[in-house]
Amino acid sequence: MPLTKVIWTVAMDQAGEARLLQHAQTARAQIVCIRTTNSRLGDAIGRFHQHDIKVYGWRWPAVKPTPTSTTHYYAADEAAFVAQQLIPAGLDGYIVDPESDEAGAVNDWNDTSHAPLARAFCKTIKDAAPAGFHFGITSGCVYPRLDNRPHIPWAEFVAASDALYPQTYWRMRDQHGQIKDINGGSPDSAIDRGLDAWGRIAAHKPIVAMAGELELVTADELAAYGVRTLHEGMAEAHFYADSGEVPAGNLTAIAHIGAAIG
Repeated sequence: MPLTKVIWTVAMDQAGEARLLQHAQTARAQIVCIRTTNSRLGDAIGRFHQHDIKVYGWRWPAVKPTPTSTTHYYAADEAAFVAQQLIPAGLDGYIVDPESDEAGAVNDWNDTSHAPLARAFCKTIKDAAPAGFHFGITSGCVYPRLDNRPHIPWAEFVAASDALYPQTYWRMRDQHGQIKDINGGSPDSAIDRGLDAWGRIAAHKPIVAMAGELELVTADELAAYGVRTLHEGMAEAHFYADSGEVPAGNLTAIAHIGAAIG
């Protein structure tokens, strides 16, 4: 079976949509995963489908109602938007991103009291989804560890998921704009940490490592990520995130991943 490649994006205006399509084609990606805050997403689904590219949505939703938000931020509102607007438009899948940066924040999922919200969120989307719709969960590389974010409702999200997507990034740009290595600074070390942390919550669901950040890593590192992905028997390879700063060589490296088998 060919390796399925997925390119993620955050913001997508008209130029960004054209770029995402071009980059997906160059990278030989079969799927794009677009943040659901983009107002053009609903109409873009059909445009990507015309090029035989599937479309997933993703979001880090809030756990508290946010009356001032115009982008269905609260989890219940996001689930309803996906079910009522995006799935009828042809959305092929959805990956939820429950995280926790600041305790008690509007988007802090690290509290077991959010378990009913997590169950309802997943149910709303999955009840509206057609056969073949893909549902998953992503979050920080080592969040599921007992000493990290143990109280995110992992069990509820995992039970609803077809696959799990730890953010096994080995490089990032911090809040001050500085580039720094994380999770050991290499694809192998990041994947090791992600598999270890997520293995404790996986409940026999497939774990798929994500590569990132795409504009900061090298082509050689992406090749190494691809080798490890295939070695682990992962059926997918995910890349976060598209932008105008992604080096052309990185897209070529992604295109070459799995070329011998697909």
